[in-house]
Amino acid sequence: MNEMTPSGSAARALTVLGLTLDHGPVTPARLTELSGLSRTAVHRAIHALMDQGLLRYQLGKAHAIATARLRARLEGAVFSPSGLDAVARAIDEALKGRRLHCEIGLLLLEGTFQIVETTQTDLEERESFFESELVSVLLSRFEPVDVTRITARVLRESPKGTSVEPDFLDRFRLAQYQGYLWNADLGSLSVRLKSDDRSALAIRLAPRQDRRLNRKEASAALNSMYGFLPDVFPRPEQLGL
Repeated sequence: MNEMTPSGSAARALTVLGLTLDHGPVTPARLTELSGLSRTAVHRAIHALMDQGLLRYQLGKAHAIATARLRARLEGAVFSPSGLDAVARAIDEALKGRRLHCEIGLLLLEGTFQIVETTQTDLEERESFFESELVSVLLSRFEPVDVTRITARVLRESPKGTSVEPDFLDRFRLAQYQGYLWNADLGSLSVRLKSDDRSALAIRLAPRQDRRLNRKEASAALNSMYGFLPDVFPRPEQLGL
């Protein structure tokens, strides 16, 4: 058994299920080849998944296929956004031993914004769209025409009397130029990450408890994230941090 061969019945079943979703309808022999598991382990995993109603054999019992029941159970399920698993792992590793909070913001091209993950468990009231430095950094990912469309949509859906303050435009222009925003008063750093054409991804680093985050500490944390995932996180030196 090689180092990558899954161990434990649950791990083996998940491996077989994943391979069946990727390659099905698929024969047990092919699953054995793809997984590195023994023939017996593959058959046991298939039958365990069949007992749960997640897999079945097609007529002739030569090929395994995922069931409609599995599809129904997945409908409405909440999944991690594309690419976020690796980003969250890099942040988690980089923050070990550091007294920092981090939140990940996602802005879709159609204008939907959300904090998708955060290290904070007791969240205070969120900043409004037009007050958030994280939003300014996210918007800087898009072309001006898209930014205009997104902000217009948010204004239409906001309470009556909401307006775009000059500070919002200034922050956006600065984020567009730098790729980040540093708030010396709050001691927080918001940084744009690399993402696909239809979404923007950014993080905000802030200190834990009543302390200040200095630029050197923020830069060191970001550099650690870059070391774990250089295709997504920017190198601090490139930003001038």
